[in-house]
Amino acid sequence: MSKCLHLPLLVFRQGRKITTLNLVLRDIPGMLAKVFRAIYARNINVVGCITSVALEGEEKYGVFNAIYLDVTDVSNSNFSSLIDELKSMDGVYYIDYEEFKLDSIGSAAFSEYYEELCVFNERAAIFTDAHLRGLFNGLYEKFGDGAAVFLYHLGLMVGEFLARTYKPLLESGASPKTLLELALQAGRAFGWFSKYELETLSRDEFRVGIWGHVECMLLSGVTKGPAGNLRRGILTGYLSKLFGGDWSVTEVECLNTGQSRCLFHVKKIG
Repeated sequence: MSKCLHLPLLVFRQGRKITTLNLVLRDIPGMLAKVFRAIYARNINVVGCITSVALEGEEKYGVFNAIYLDVTDVSNSNFSSLIDELKSMDGVYYIDYEEFKLDSIGSAAFSEYYEELCVFNERAAIFTDAHLRGLFNGLYEKFGDGAAVFLYHLGLMVGEFLARTYKPLLESGASPKTLLELALQAGRAFGWFSKYELETLSRDEFRVGIWGHVECMLLSGVTKGPAGNLRRGILTGYLSKLFGGDWSVTEVECLNTGQSRCLFHVKKIG
């Protein structure tokens, strides 16, 4: 069974009325449970929730919550009473709600409370499958095999910037294996591949197996041969910036050539 994490940044249900509650709550145990009890007491269905700790307000620190509700069968008076109860609840610093109407086909819910999406204290932007397919396929349609070179050098720069993020861990004594595994864990968490295996051949030589690699999956049938050029560049730039010297990253197996995974041979060569 495939395990998927659906980020409820945008929730749409055909023919249903969806709304978003934006709340900032006191950072204490049980606060969110109080909010959910008030929602469920009115037989309102929660279809998504995001929480973000340590949100700084004008005077207080609290927990931001975007709660997505299906209010199709909820009367206006019932919903209004929920809002009134939440506003009067001790520990609720802020509340608003939003609905984005899509004419007769339903409505969508998304939070307009925050202005920046952040991961690991850094601003982030999400690329969906459609965005990435347009990017990768468009590059090969425009530049042919030259797109592979472009993606590799783009990856080099990305890897170097990632290395700056993790540089303090290196200065604390983390090994190449530890920092390589940290980068792979982050890549999996951000959806670039479904799982990985890291095999240590020596202190400066590794094999990295990656399953469900987005780059190679999207380029299946678009280009011939191994297609993980962005990933090769990221690994090369990351390790070279952190540990110095020249690193070689070669993709020896690829989804695009019929294998079940992508396999990268990573080695320091100078």
